[in-house]
Amino acid sequence: MSNVATPNPSKEILERLKSLDALPHFPEALMKLERAIASDSNISVDDIVSLVAQDPRMVTRLIELANSARYSMGNKVTALSDAIVLIGYQEVRLMAHAINYQSTVKRKPPFSDKHFLKHAFLSGLVAQNLAKFLKLDSGEAFLASLLRDIGIYLLATEDRDKYLEVIKLTDYDISKLPMAENKIFNTYHPLMSARLLQQWGFPVEVVMGVAFHHNPGKADDAFKPIAHLTFLSEQGVFRLGFDNGIADINDEDREEPSALLLKSLDYFKLPLEKYDELLQVALNDAEAMNF
Repeated sequence: MSNVATPNPSKEILERLKSLDALPHFPEALMKLERAIASDSNISVDDIVSLVAQDPRMVTRLIELANSARYSMGNKVTALSDAIVLIGYQEVRLMAHAINYQSTVKRKPPFSDKHFLKHAFLSGLVAQNLAKFLKLDSGEAFLASLLRDIGIYLLATEDRDKYLEVIKLTDYDISKLPMAENKIFNTYHPLMSARLLQQWGFPVEVVMGVAFHHNPGKADDAFKPIAHLTFLSEQGVFRLGFDNGIADINDEDREEPSALLLKSLDYFKLPLEKYDELLQVALNDAEAMNF
């Protein structure tokens, strides 16, 4: 019997990207903010201000959000502390992740990053609304859906030309994407995403939701809810008419929900009509936030 360890492609890719200083950046200030808000309900506004203020880009964007149609109370907000109070601690935590994600990747990918990031943020809002309705953790749902496809960036950064091959094999059909990635890279983006989030110290529920968002039925029972929810959030944004810059659902699945979509809806006993209603609420929220 051979004692040679089986190569782990996703781990090797992460190690190569790390050695090249090409991994997405997760700011120390955001990590501290995540831990502080997630674990301490008594954290003060001043504490949050001191963490957010370390990133001028985040300060500017949070103030802009506080003045958006979703949050504005009519008076113009100019102070970060006022913006944080108006938006709310938990929402600040989630929006900080979304703001950071907009500039987390250092290299231009071989696809539309504008479409990609819009799809990711809208997926986060869809997941948040679904989770609130289903009485699940809306913060974990938002983060899993926002970050589920960061592995696509990792693979595209590893080898731009190879990822163009993936896109060609996918033929703009999201259901073909994991198989195409496996053929070219011997791994696929959900696993890459999950490994990076695990390195960053995200909750195991978020990591597992990301890892199984293309095949939620294969997740352990404890993680099936977050996996199905993450799948539904991704599919929901496609259903709203937004591709991710790489692929989309096919015309047949847009006209008639796929068997996989219906299976995840049935897992929650969620009617299709209510699902579509929650999708529209998320889209309205995104438009009100000018994100």
